[in-house]
Amino acid sequence: MIVGGGPAGSVAALVLAGRGIAVTVVESRAAPERKVGECVPPSVTPLLRHLGCEDLMERTGHLRSLGNRFVWGSSRPGDRPFLTGAQGDGWHVDRAVLEADLAARAQAAGATWESGRRIVRCERAGDRWRVTCRDSRVLDADIVADATGRTAFVARRLGATRVRYDRLVGACAFLYSATPDTDTYTLVEAVPEGWWYSAVLADGLLAVAFMTDGDLLDRRAWRSLLERTDATWARVRHHSYTVTGAVRVAPADTSRLDTIAGEGWLALGDAAAAYDPLSSYGVGSAMGSGFYGGNAIADLLAGRPEAREAYLTIMQNAYCAFLDQQLDHYARERRWPHAVFWARRRP
Repeated sequence: MIVGGGPAGSVAALVLAGRGIAVTVVESRAAPERKVGECVPPSVTPLLRHLGCEDLMERTGHLRSLGNRFVWGSSRPGDRPFLTGAQGDGWHVDRAVLEADLAARAQAAGATWESGRRIVRCERAGDRWRVTCRDSRVLDADIVADATGRTAFVARRLGATRVRYDRLVGACAFLYSATPDTDTYTLVEAVPEGWWYSAVLADGLLAVAFMTDGDLLDRRAWRSLLERTDATWARVRHHSYTVTGAVRVAPADTSRLDTIAGEGWLALGDAAAAYDPLSSYGVGSAMGSGFYGGNAIADLLAGRPEAREAYLTIMQNAYCAFLDQQLDHYARERRWPHAVFWARRRP
């Protein structure tokens, strides 16, 4: 059983169904939701191809991305085009569309999907798990995978503890323009209070997010802080973008569980390890975790206990590499050494 039907849970279900394992996905939401700032980098293309899902990126709702633009460490913008890489372009994805498509692929492979069903209890019953839903339905499983995102709903109830490295949050909004920007580069701009992200989506909306620490955020100042940026505000002003709804705040901290696998259970995606959005690892790392976690579960059920240690090693190596990279990226911005946000990120 997989609790959570996001990218990590969907890919794990697809892998398990493909290996002949009876798998049920329990998802609390009735349908996927749209999120701000979802980018699939070119590095995910080989995994999509291996899963037979590369064609999903060509579907309506996703926009090809040609690279990243950054105002970081200097007031002069720099570009990093994907054209110079060997894996093609990236994608600005509609998260709701992507999740629905991945879920459909998993179900077509044989996975059972339980949408709109919330878990309230997960406990051992002999050598199996008994999972109780809010509507009193009881489900049994040999192994339970937690793919519930940063909340790690199941793993924390089984004794795991969340370890947080920072307090990063994103104050996010969608902006509309009658003459939208056609530049598909992702723009990241550092400011004294944190940094800004913006990207054009397939429907012309501009996704804009202000990233800072939760205790430093004043949601009422979002607009005035936006107007004080250079490249980001120029993008908004030039195309007469206006905010379409309320500014939403979402957690974006770098965090992990102190243990991501135990007897008969393991954690996937953000539940296991969540990444700073600056890395652009979000969707890609979740799908990768789902792939390796799904194969680990299948191997465990086939009587190969070493699969748990292999999964732990893969996840730990990836996260350690990310932490080194994160430290390097933040160290490159030295313009505001006394600003609280940046002082917290010095080595």
